[in-house]
Amino acid sequence: MKTKQAGAVAMAALMVAGALLTGCAGGGDQSVPADDVPAVSEPTTRTVLDSNGTEVSIPADVERVAPGIGAFAQVTEMLTQGSGKIAAAAVKQISDDFKSTFPDYAQSNPDNRDASSVEDLVAAEVQVVYGPESLYSDEQRAQLDEAGIAFVALNNIGSVDGMCESILTIGEILGSDEQAVAQRFVDYYRAGLSDAEKRTAGIADADKRGTLQLNMAGGAYTCATKDDISNAYYVAAGARNVAADYTGAKSGQYPTVDAEQIVAWNPSLIVAMNAETKDAVMADPALAEIDAVRNGNVVTCPTGLYLWCVRSGEGALMTPWLGTALYPDLFSDVDMVNVLQDFYQEFYRADLSAGDAEIILAGA
Repeated sequence: MKTKQAGAVAMAALMVAGALLTGCAGGGDQSVPADDVPAVSEPTTRTVLDSNGTEVSIPADVERVAPGIGAFAQVTEMLTQGSGKIAAAAVKQISDDFKSTFPDYAQSNPDNRDASSVEDLVAAEVQVVYGPESLYSDEQRAQLDEAGIAFVALNNIGSVDGMCESILTIGEILGSDEQAVAQRFVDYYRAGLSDAEKRTAGIADADKRGTLQLNMAGGAYTCATKDDISNAYYVAAGARNVAADYTGAKSGQYPTVDAEQIVAWNPSLIVAMNAETKDAVMADPALAEIDAVRNGNVVTCPTGLYLWCVRSGEGALMTPWLGTALYPDLFSDVDMVNVLQDFYQEFYRADLSAGDAEIILAGA
């Protein structure tokens, strides 16, 4: 009797298990309807580090920006590849050549909104502003915060490393495509310096040509010392910056220097920051006997969309140009017209005629 009962219980258990297995195999009644699966939302913000190492929250998709200085407007257009993201800019630093080279700028900033004006930034619906902290007062920064406009401080622009870091950060702000272009440009920038260093490595210190970068400001000469970004270009090109350790009183960014000191330095090459400075040097009787003037080696720094010898993206072109001016034999294979045309095509997506390249190389 017990055996029959045990068998019946076992049979019932098998039937229940079979039913359960059948239900699991069919699975239709056990599944969760697709409509009930919660959707995964995309993040609306992301963070970037400013030059102080501070995390700044910015929109996940950045479409409207305001570079706070002209040099960063040039960098932004270079990285965005014509996608029209500049909604406001340092308008006094935007040239007609800039506008003709980047036609998307007129479309993205049709009302000529100025990055120095918080009111303009709000009206232009700017999402992110970037540039040196000195651009805005504490009150203006508070107004930007209240308007929901992110500010990314980029202060380290006085050296090649600082410029490269800033360019990469701008690329990160703009998006993944722009970040890739930023890395490509930084590689190009550093490669130009490295190539010049290799070409001039065999020049003994005593044989390096003494070079001086001058500007005429307020009726006085000013010069670039080792603290200026241009010093890296001179060093890489095998020059000896005669004013490297000079500590005169400053007039703006640069220290003033008198003719007596320039005569004492007796540079073999003077790079004038503009045509007016070159004219002043050539006409100055006090400088008539220095080597650079006597031998006709006073040149004007090239200016494309931005002056090459200052902190800008076009500084990448300064070192090879200097090499050709200082040591033409070592740089005999470098044709600056071709270099400049290739640069415009690669980073500006613009065709530059040989004639226009020559005008740029002659300086302004």
